[in-house]
Amino acid sequence: MKGRCSPFVLLAVWGALGILGLVRGLEGRDGIDGDAIPSAHDFVRRGCHTVAVLGDYLYIDGGQMTERVNGSAPADSPAYDVNTTWSVNLTETWTNETVRFRSIPKQAPHLNTQIHWTDPSTKSLYTWAGFTSDGSSPSRELWRFTADGSGGGSWTQVTQRDFAAFSKLRGTFGSAFTQTKDVGFAFGGAVTKSSDGSIAKDIPGYATPGLVSYNFRTGEWKNSTTQSYSGYGTSLNARAEYVPFGPNGLLLFLGGAETPVDATNETIVEISWNRISMVDPVTNEWHTQTTSGTKPPTIESHCSVGVPGPNGTYEIFLYGGVSDQIRNTSPEVYVLSLPGFVFFKGPTDAPPRSDHQCAIIGKGRRQMVSIGGVDGENRTFTAPTTADPWTYGIGILDISRLIWTDSYDPEAPPYESPTMVTDWYQAGNLEHTHWDSEQVEAIFTKKYLTLTSTPEAQSTATHGPSLGPIVGGAVGGFLGAAAIGMMLFFLVRRRRRARVDASDSKREPSPADGNQQGIAEYKPEPWPKDHHGARFAHSPNSLLSGVTVRSPSVSPHPYASSGGEAQDIHGIWRSELSGHQDGIVTVCGGELPGTEPRVSELMDSNIQWAYELPAPLESDRIELPDRKYS
Repeated sequence: MKGRCSPFVLLAVWGALGILGLVRGLEGRDGIDGDAIPSAHDFVRRGCHTVAVLGDYLYIDGGQMTERVNGSAPADSPAYDVNTTWSVNLTETWTNETVRFRSIPKQAPHLNTQIHWTDPSTKSLYTWAGFTSDGSSPSRELWRFTADGSGGGSWTQVTQRDFAAFSKLRGTFGSAFTQTKDVGFAFGGAVTKSSDGSIAKDIPGYATPGLVSYNFRTGEWKNSTTQSYSGYGTSLNARAEYVPFGPNGLLLFLGGAETPVDATNETIVEISWNRISMVDPVTNEWHTQTTSGTKPPTIESHCSVGVPGPNGTYEIFLYGGVSDQIRNTSPEVYVLSLPGFVFFKGPTDAPPRSDHQCAIIGKGRRQMVSIGGVDGENRTFTAPTTADPWTYGIGILDISRLIWTDSYDPEAPPYESPTMVTDWYQAGNLEHTHWDSEQVEAIFTKKYLTLTSTPEAQSTATHGPSLGPIVGGAVGGFLGAAAIGMMLFFLVRRRRRARVDASDSKREPSPADGNQQGIAEYKPEPWPKDHHGARFAHSPNSLLSGVTVRSPSVSPHPYASSGGEAQDIHGIWRSELSGHQDGIVTVCGGELPGTEPRVSELMDSNIQWAYELPAPLESDRIELPDRKYS
């Protein structure tokens, strides 16, 4: 985004209001349960925070909040860092007027726009990076909140097992982050002196290329190259979603802006929705795909959630954001449906907002909660001082019916794709999709066709022909014909064998048959073979080491990073002295059975050691005309 409308100006406004709060003695609010929660009337705005679901509770952490003090007007209400973590019970019915918050003391630093990941297996929330509101440089730490299952929990700093890799990372804000079950990912963002102590530059700082990953199980950090992304390999204020297509799933990056590393307000340009970029989280292979339908304007600092549909689709819902294209803050909801890569426009009656957070809540996964956010007010960014039209900044969207409400229902029915989405697929529009590559087409259509080929899915296709059943029938017919052909082949072969065995049983025994027990056995012995040139490169440090081989093992993380560049760790391995490493056996003569080679022979690089069969031994047995011995 360009000029004074840069989204980073909003961060400066939050910071200024935070300093005002400190001057007025509002260094945050202390207490537990309801003591640190402002009343619905006093609440003004909250932004740059974290929202996560752990078990039966929704957690809200960090960011800044403005509230009325002694009946002050919103414009005169200061902002402050929220120094407690809030939780909301998701097993109860509530509205944004009746919702009950629980306040949990927080020992972690008070930061804004942090990267966050959740680990459901341990009911943990990880937070990392972010910026301070007072301009100071934060310490570079990873923190974990562990939920206790009853709406509480505690914060602890995570000890780094891979400190060498972790120390090379920068503290960013405005990154696009998402996760798989075991690994969290964060792409891009920016660094300034208020987010990283090693940086002297102020807003807008430096853009940070690279896809950072953190493994919840092993504690390993990686930083892979993003040169294949857009023009600069950078991303600001975008959103990311993990989608379950392909052998490893894919990370999709949605909206935001790009800039050269040394960013200025004039070099920041928002990214078009005409094409979606994505990467395989394991192979680090990048893809793009052209989109269709009613596309959003270019936006930043929006929110996104993703939900699998019941018929093999996957829908991503986008809400709000600030935009250079419309010169305003967006109130609109858009739906991106996969595998069709088609956009649909949803409701537009919600308040415009940015810097908010959204999450899927409820057993049926059909309710999206939006919490917090600010309205740019025609891009003037005085938003933190205007009251939120939603109580506590909470709105609930039924993502199946695409209707906003102020109430949450824990027993809402399961998610179903919106009608306009199912109509698009049932009309056969997926068959007319223009794919950017055959590889992308295979990734996205294989799963969809598999799911839609089931009898249950076929019974729902009433508005047009479905490609899934056609493909399934063709494949089934081919396999049936092949099975019949194989049965006939084996039946004929069995009858022929029966006739041959019958003729063999009538044959008179040969005198040589009695001599078969006396056939001498032999074992192959190794010996040098004439060879022109050395086949293997021997190490100068060892007689038997140094053979260059490629590891046949399969690693779940085939790419490692060094200095920001991805490297293939399925690289060249070297075998060790007379033995094996990770299943790799050396092929030098010292391991062959039989006589040991002489040292002079081992040192001769023109000698290749190999097994060979010797000449056959003489035997007095008589060869039968219809059989061969081997």
